[in-house]
Amino acid sequence: MINTLLDLSFYAFLALCVLLIIYYIPRLRGWFASFKTQKRLYNNKKNNIAILIPARDESKVIGQLLASINNQTYPKKHFGVHIIVKEHDDPTIELAKQVNGVIHIAPNQTCKGDALDVCLKELLAHNPDKYDAYLIIDADCMLTDTFLEEMNNALASGKQVIQGKKIVKNYHIKDKKANSLASSCNGLIWTIIDDMGNRYKADNNITQMTIGTGLMLRSDVIKMLGGWPYKKTLTEDIELMFDCMVKKISTYYYSYAVFYMEESTSLKVTNKRRTRWLTGVVDSKRLYKKQVKLAAKTKEDKRNKYYVLALWPVFYFIGACVIFSGSQFLSAILLFVFKNDLWMKSFLYAAIGIGIIYFSFFLLTLMCLIVERKNMPISIFKKIILLFVHPIFYMGYIPIISKALFTKKNRGWEVIDRIDFKMQIPQTKIDEEITVERIPDEEGEFVCQLQD
Repeated sequence: MINTLLDLSFYAFLALCVLLIIYYIPRLRGWFASFKTQKRLYNNKKNNIAILIPARDESKVIGQLLASINNQTYPKKHFGVHIIVKEHDDPTIELAKQVNGVIHIAPNQTCKGDALDVCLKELLAHNPDKYDAYLIIDADCMLTDTFLEEMNNALASGKQVIQGKKIVKNYHIKDKKANSLASSCNGLIWTIIDDMGNRYKADNNITQMTIGTGLMLRSDVIKMLGGWPYKKTLTEDIELMFDCMVKKISTYYYSYAVFYMEESTSLKVTNKRRTRWLTGVVDSKRLYKKQVKLAAKTKEDKRNKYYVLALWPVFYFIGACVIFSGSQFLSAILLFVFKNDLWMKSFLYAAIGIGIIYFSFFLLTLMCLIVERKNMPISIFKKIILLFVHPIFYMGYIPIISKALFTKKNRGWEVIDRIDFKMQIPQTKIDEEITVERIPDEEGEFVCQLQD
């Protein structure tokens, strides 16, 4: 009888895993999108772009970003730099002179969203038509010389929210302290989001996962929003993602607009970031649950709904594995106590459940290393270590997501320590170029025509 129950529970668990994998198949297609070269765009119009930099207590790292802004190939008369701080004596105010930056003081800011809201409302109040687009960049980032030029080219797509490609700074720094196992492991998240996710969505007009740096919104979106309303969770960018789906705001990922992001070298700090992000993801989903459901009317809407909720099948899959393994492990202990030889079988089933999680993340890691191979100048030996360690690192999300789902803790904003590592920005190579001619339609809106 016990043997039969053990087998039935195991087969039921495998059947559930298969069903969840089948449900996730459309998302798996995105893993391979980056193997096809993305078409380049060219914009004849030089749009005026506002660069917004939330910079509270960021004087330690913002210097490299300001230097990279000064090196832009995009004409300086077509962009302005706006830096948001909290205090009037923030050292960043003096550094802002390097780029003729305009300082915005947001004394009551409790999160990044507050800072952006203050800045955008000031810009809209004084000169709402000065800028064609608003670009948000975190202070610890660095831009390639052509970043603004390529983001302007991306505007020729006609999309309203545009994201650039994120590459981890740490991979390109020779200092061994910068390339810890924690920074290498967490850095792969950007490959998963950008090249194994948003790239496919960009090619198929699907609402993307928006990330709050290297993110540009057209002026019509900012005017419609009246500032930055996404301040109810710890992840203003995930709130934006859901709102794009609900309000049918078009999104685009452009892989030629490259910039570099810092990753923490400490596992403790990395876990702070992961906790903050996943807590915000859970809270944003709860916040927009009804709106997303009501907005999913057409076939395209339902497809967008599937993709903005694509993380949840993963949560269910991992949750099923954890619950099954936990119950089997408990069963193994009880059977062992009562001297029943079936404890070994139950223990084996428990190990299989955990093994399925590890193997799934192993395949994900392998794909990441293949996709991002050109942007990860680290040794083969370290990549092999990463291949086997990253799945364990990813399993660290299990307690983090559990806390986010079942407790009210970790809802506060924690300051993340910054590290000032210097790096030389590698030259970016362009593989293919096409021209986009912007043609007004009958209603005066701009549409794009591709020319090989």
